[in-house]
Amino acid sequence: MSLKLRLKPHEKVIIGGAVMVNGPKTAEFLIENNVPILRETDILGESQVTSPARRLYFCVQLMYIDSGNFEKYHEQFNTLSTDIISAAPSTRPFLIEIYEKVLAAEYYQALKLVRKLMDYEDALLDKANRSSDGT
Repeated sequence: MSLKLRLKPHEKVIIGGAVMVNGPKTAEFLIENNVPILRETDILGESQVTSPARRLYFCVQLMYIDSGNFEKYHEQFNTLSTDIISAAPSTRPFLIEIYEKVLAAEYYQALKLVRKLMDYEDALLDKANRSSDGT
């Protein structure tokens, strides 16, 4: 089954580990085989890795696009997951679900779940900041 991909002008995409940048016009093409694909909106750059959940996202992203170094990223994933659960035990259900997707090599689905964890982390931090401000 083909994947139809439409890119906006100058939009970036990672296909099979290659970073591609579209030209000045909208482009549409079909991906005929199963390769890792991340659109610009799904790519987290190193400068955006500013929290534990974002570090986890970056790690899963690397698992997805750089399968040759899977063991290294899997080790990092385990360490990050343990650290996150230690700091915020309420994140355990998120991490169990993410881990199941990683084990099944469903990395894109895992990334979607890590996004939910990132939202949860933001909410926890916002609540903690409001509490420390006395509001």
